[in-house]
Amino acid sequence: MSYPEDPVSAMKRRIGPAGAFVYSGANFFLAFLLQSSVPAAEFGLYAFALVLVQFGTGISNALFASPVVIWIEDRTVARDALLRSFALANALAIALGTAGLALILRAAGMPDGLVWLVCAQAAALWLRWFLRAIELASHGYVRSALSDVVYGLVTVFAGGALFLWFGVAVVWALAAMLAGTLASLALVGGGAVRQVAVGTKPSLAPFWQAFRRHGSWALLGVTTTEVTTNLHSYVLTLWLGPAAFAPVATLSLFFRPIPILTQALTQFERPALARMIRHGAAEEVEGAVRRMSALVTGAVVLNTLALAALVLFAQPLVGAGQYAAQDLWPLLGLLACAQLARGLRTGPSAALQSAGAFRPLAFTTLYAAAVTLLGTGAALFAGENTLWLILTAVLGGEVLSLILTRKTYRLTLSPKLRN
Repeated sequence: MSYPEDPVSAMKRRIGPAGAFVYSGANFFLAFLLQSSVPAAEFGLYAFALVLVQFGTGISNALFASPVVIWIEDRTVARDALLRSFALANALAIALGTAGLALILRAAGMPDGLVWLVCAQAAALWLRWFLRAIELASHGYVRSALSDVVYGLVTVFAGGALFLWFGVAVVWALAAMLAGTLASLALVGGGAVRQVAVGTKPSLAPFWQAFRRHGSWALLGVTTTEVTTNLHSYVLTLWLGPAAFAPVATLSLFFRPIPILTQALTQFERPALARMIRHGAAEEVEGAVRRMSALVTGAVVLNTLALAALVLFAQPLVGAGQYAAQDLWPLLGLLACAQLARGLRTGPSAALQSAGAFRPLAFTTLYAAAVTLLGTGAALFAGENTLWLILTAVLGGEVLSLILTRKTYRLTLSPKLRN
C-alpha cells in the first residue's frame, strides 16, 4: 500500500535539516573559540554541562515529543485536552530537570553563576523542544525550521559581540546561547502556545495514559542510550576531573553537529513516518528510513574528514595545541566510529518510535548499555590506558545498539508493514 504525501508538505518538511545545520553551526562556532581559548578544566565543565542539557532534551523527546505525535495521530483523546495535559507535565519536568542539573553541576565544581546560567538555558531549550514538537505534529515545518535559523543567527551575532567586547569566556558563550534560545522560542512558541492555551482545564490523566503505554519505555530507551553514548563523559568528569575529560570533550564538540542533526531530522520526519505507518505505506517508510540513515552517515563522514584535516594541518587550533597528535588520532578514530554507528541506526530508530515500538527499542539500548557499563567498569580497574578502554567500551555498546536496532526494525516493523 502506498501513501502519497502532498509534494508541498514534503518539501516543507525537508527544509528541517537545513535549519538544523544552522543551529549546530552556531554551537560549533562558540565551542571552537572556547576550546582554544579557555583552560582545559573550564572547557571540560562547559562540555559536561552541554552533555547534561542534551540528555534533558532526550528525556523531553521520550516523554513528550515522541508520544504526542503518536497520540495526535491516534485521535482517541481530544486534541486540546491532550496538548494541555502534556504541557502541564512538561512544565513539571522542566522544574525537576533544572533542579537536578544544578545539583550535578555544583557537585562537578562549576561556579554558581554559571550553574544558574546553564539552568536558564536548559529550561528555555527544553520548553522550546516541546513546543517545537507540537508545531511539527501540526505540520508547522517552516516555522520550526525558521526557529532553528533564528537560534543560529542570534547566537552567532550575540556570541561574536560578547567575545569581542569582553573576551572569549564560558559565561559569554552561555549568555549567547540563552539569547538565541529565547529568540527561537518566541518564534516557534507563537503557534504552539495558542494551541495549548485554548481548551479545558489541564489534567495529567491523558499524559499518564500515554506514559504508561509509550513514555515509560521511551524513557528507559533514552536513559540506556545515554549510558551507551555518554557514560564516559560522566565517568571522566566526576571520577578523573574535568581536565581529564577536556581532550575528549574538545573532539566531541567538533562532532556536536551530528547529534543535533539527528535529533532535528528525527523530529521533523517522525510525524510523516507515523502517518505512513498508519496507512501501511511500506515502500515510503523504508525509503524514508534509508534517506535518514544516509544523510546522517554522510554528515558523519564529512565531519570526520574536516576534523582530520584540522588535526593534520592546523593542530594548534585543536585545544590550543595542548594535546599531542599521537593522542588525538586514536580519540578521533574511536569517536568517529561511534558516531557512524549512531548515524546508521537513525532511520530504523525513528521508524520504530513513529510506530510506538518503544518497548522493543528500549531493550536494544538496554543490552547495549550493559556492554558499555561492564566495559567501563573493567577499564576503571585496569590501572592503565583507562581513557582508551572506556572509549572502546562506548564503541562496543554503540555497535551492539546498531545491530539490535536494525534487527528489531526488520523483525518488528517490516513484517507489519508488508502485511
